This record gives sequence, C-alpha cells and structure tokens, in this order.
Amino acid sequence: MTATLSDRPDTRARTPNSPRFLLFLICLFASAGQVAIDIYVPALPAMAHYFGQSPQAIQSSVSGYMAAYALGQLIFGPIADAYGRKRVLAFGLIVYTVGCALSLVAPNLETFVLARCLQGFGIAATNLLAKAIITDSFAGQALMHAFTYMSIAWGLAPIVAPVIGAHLQTWFGWRACLVFLLVYSLFMWGILLRYRETLPTPVRLEPRTLMKNAGRVLSSPVFQSCFLAQGLCYSILLVFNIVGPFMVQSTLHKQPTYFGYLALAIGMMYFLGGLSNRLHSPRLPSAETRLRVGAWTMMAASVAMLALAATIGLRVWTLAVPVLAMGLCAGAMYPTLMAKGNSLFPHIAGLTSAILGCALLLVSSAMMGLAGFVSVRHLLPLAVFFVILAMTVVAMVTKLLRHLSEVQRQDGEVERRNGGAA
Repeated sequence: MTATLSDRPDTRARTPNSPRFLLFLICLFASAGQVAIDIYVPALPAMAHYFGQSPQAIQSSVSGYMAAYALGQLIFGPIADAYGRKRVLAFGLIVYTVGCALSLVAPNLETFVLARCLQGFGIAATNLLAKAIITDSFAGQALMHAFTYMSIAWGLAPIVAPVIGAHLQTWFGWRACLVFLLVYSLFMWGILLRYRETLPTPVRLEPRTLMKNAGRVLSSPVFQSCFLAQGLCYSILLVFNIVGPFMVQSTLHKQPTYFGYLALAIGMMYFLGGLSNRLHSPRLPSAETRLRVGAWTMMAASVAMLALAATIGLRVWTLAVPVLAMGLCAGAMYPTLMAKGNSLFPHIAGLTSAILGCALLLVSSAMMGLAGFVSVRHLLPLAVFFVILAMTVVAMVTKLLRHLSEVQRQDGEVERRNGGAA
C-alpha cells in the first residue's frame, strides 16, 4: 500500500458495468461540454443584438464558460479520486441543470454570463470523469480504443450542435438552443442513475498528498507537451466557432443555417481525423508518426490561409478550406495526445484528468480571449493567429516525441541490463 492510497479501500463487491454501457456513458458525457458551447454559437449575432452588446461582449459568455469549465475540473478531480465518480457526477449535474434553467430567464448579459459560468463549472464533472472512468475500466489496446471513441464523440458535438442550434434559432428563436441544453442535462441524469461506481481504490484527500501528486503530474515533460498541444488543437474549433459566425453572417451576409452547415463540414473533418486512429495495419504509420505529420500539415494549412488572405481576402472558401484541413489534423492528433497524457499516472486518474482538462481549457480560453480582438471583417488577422497557433503545436509535438523516444531508450537499457543480470 502506497502513501497515496486510503487505508480503507472500497472492497465491497460491485456488479460491473457492461463495456458497451460504459462506452455510451463516456461518449455522452464527454460530448456534453462541447454541445453546451457549440449549440448556440450560430445565435451569437442574434444574442448580441438582443442584449444590445458588442460581439466581444457576447463572446465573453463563451470565455466565462470555458474558465469555469477549467476551474471545475481542477476541483472535481481530486474529490472524485477520494469519494467516487458517481457522487461528483451527480453534484456537477445539479449545478449544470441550475445554470441551464437560469440562462433561460436571464434578463441581461451579466445574468446570462453567470448562468453560463454555472453551466461550465457543473459540466466539468462529466468531461473530466468520462476520462477517469476510461482509466478505471480499460487497459492496453482497449484503453486506446475507448479514448478514440471518446474523442470521436467529442468531435461529433461540433459537427451536429451548430446545425441543430442554427435550425432551432431559425424556427423558434435563440432561446430554443438553451432549452435543448436543459433537456440534454435531464437525459444525462437518466444515464447516471444506471451507472455503478468504477473507482478501484480511494485516494486520501490530504493537502500534502494532493500537492505531491500534482507536482509529479505537472513536472512530467510528456504531460506538459500533451496538454499544450491538446489545448491548441482544441482551440482551432473554438476560435472558428466564435469568430466564424460574425465573419459568415455579419461580413459575408449569409444565413445562420449557412454557418451551421459550414461548421458541420469542419466538424466532420475533425471526426474523420479521429476515426483514422481506429485503422490498424503494419503498413500504416505509427501514432507518433501521425502526430508529426498532423502537426506539420496543420502548419502548412495555416500558411496557405495566410497566403489566401494576403492575395484574395475574405471569402467563404478562403476561410473554410484551410480550417477544414486544420480540423482534420487536430482530430487525428487529439486521441493520441489524450491517451498519452491521461494514462501517465493511472492510480490518480481523477487528479491527472483534472489537471490535464484544466490546463488545456485554460489554454483554449486564452486563445479565445485573444481571438476576441481579431477583426471579423478581414481574414488576414485570423490567418496570422492560426499560423502562430500551428507553429506552437509543431514545437510541442516535436518536444513530446523527443521525450517519448528518450523514455523508450531508457526502458530498453533497463531491459538489457536486467537480461544480462539474469
């Protein structure tokens, strides 16, 4: 028994969850946070008009949501390692449901932003613990497959949600998107009631132990590279989803449903990128090679956008085509980055997932905050933004692969020494 484990482990016999049920729960809960962002992005211009606010002001509802989302993961992770996944999921859903109800009756932007912060804080439990439940329940190749399915579900949210949101707004007004989120939360409650606890052994919730374990996680070079690369890949979709509606609807004068289907296409590319991780063949490149190729292809797409912006300017295709390519690359890289980051410390999976989730969301929030200053009338500033983002992804992936190669080399030397001693 290590010092980090409870002296009173939970030894009660549990009826295990079926793998199919767990995969369904994981996919549903992991995509909830994305749905809560993307369902209403086509309505951002209409909301800015309703509240009488600027685009930057209404975008603060997305940034506030993301900041609360990050904070919630950091808090819920250690608690879930100590007291179980199900209790924390239930508490998070209570907060999220309250936030959904408050957003529907918000009389002004300040109240609406508060409601969105409650939503972000509560929904943090679902995304965080979906990853922890994977680590609790799967190992080896099944672990990688589960993370791939989770990433695909996470990628489906930005495919489907903007289209649903655009049609709901067109048919019923922008508040219909918020009703959808409330109904989604009730559906998650129904699934949670069937879930059986998967935490294998509780971890003591002590400040000294918590700080020690957090220090181990944060000091890992592999972990640092994973969360930065993940956060920047995640930012591609988020930045497009908060800047794109104003470019497409306000500057190019297209309908909300037009942007919805454009987001559908970009989300589909992310989905296909994630799906590529399910292909296995000796002739196909390794996960590490896919990371390297994905990062450099993303860089090439961003440079192409910069060239198009400087020569042709803002058109639907000059905006969409490079982002389609970057979305494909992000989808291909994300499952590998997630699996390598979350599986580093399996005995503290909740804390690891919490720190990883918080860190990548803070990175994403910072990128969205900076994107709020990007002009929506010209493509060049956004293209420069994406070039800088892609350059950083290349740097982080290169650093990650270097450290992984060093770890493999050290492991090989240990095995050779052990073999010689035997």
